[in-house]
Amino acid sequence: MLSSFVALSPADVDRVRGWFHGPALVHPPGGSVSLHPERQDARVVARGWIARGAMLEDGRRQIVGLSLPGDVILAADAVDADMAVWALTDASTLDASLLWEAISESVDVSPRLLEAWRQVRSAERLRLARHVIRLGRLSAYERTAHLLLELYERQSRLGAAEPGVLHLPLTQDMLADILGLSAVHINRTLQQLRRAGLVDYRTGRAILPDLQGLALAAGLSIADDLADAPPSRD
Repeated sequence: MLSSFVALSPADVDRVRGWFHGPALVHPPGGSVSLHPERQDARVVARGWIARGAMLEDGRRQIVGLSLPGDVILAADAVDADMAVWALTDASTLDASLLWEAISESVDVSPRLLEAWRQVRSAERLRLARHVIRLGRLSAYERTAHLLLELYERQSRLGAAEPGVLHLPLTQDMLADILGLSAVHINRTLQQLRRAGLVDYRTGRAILPDLQGLALAAGLSIADDLADAPPSRD
C-alpha cells in the first residue's frame, strides 16, 4: 500500500513487512474488528473488505469508510462511542502497531517512507471529504457512479484491478449502507447505470466499460484519479 504512493527501497519494504507481526486474526462477515485506542492499536488488512461506520439502534447502518487489502486501520481513527469497525466479507488482519509506533515517533523511518505515509493519510482525508460531498450534495445516480470510480482507482493503484473491471464483493444492501440509500433505490440506480452503458453489476464484480462516461455521471472532477487508473477495455 505505501509503495503504491512512493517508490520505496528494498530495505524500506523489508522494514515495513517486519512491522506486521503476530498471528493473523480472522474476521467473518459481520464480525467486529477490535481496536484499543489506549494501546494505540493498528491493524493491516491482509484479506477481505472492512467497514467503519455507525450502527443505529433500529438496525440501520451508515458506512463512512472502507478498508481494502493493504490498508492500515488505526484505533485513533476508527473507535469512539458511536463508531464501529466490522468485516463486510471474510477478512483477516495483522497487527500493525509497530508500524504506527515507528511512523508516529519517526523511529528508524526513512524520509521516503514518511512521505509515503503522509500521502496515504492525505488520500484517506480526501476520500472522507468526498464521501461527505457524495452524501450531502450528489444524486443517487451521481453517488453510485462516483463510489464505483473511486473504488476502481484504489484497486488500480494497488495493481489489483483488471482494465475496466472492479472487484466488488459487496451486496446491494452494503452499497446502500455506504451511499445512504435504500436497497430498492440502489437497485434502481444500478439498472439506470447499466442502461446508460456505464456499469454492468454482477456478483462479486462490476464491469466499467466507459470510465470517462462514468466520471461525467459522477458530476465531480476526478481527472487525477483517472490518470492513475488503467484504460478501460474496448
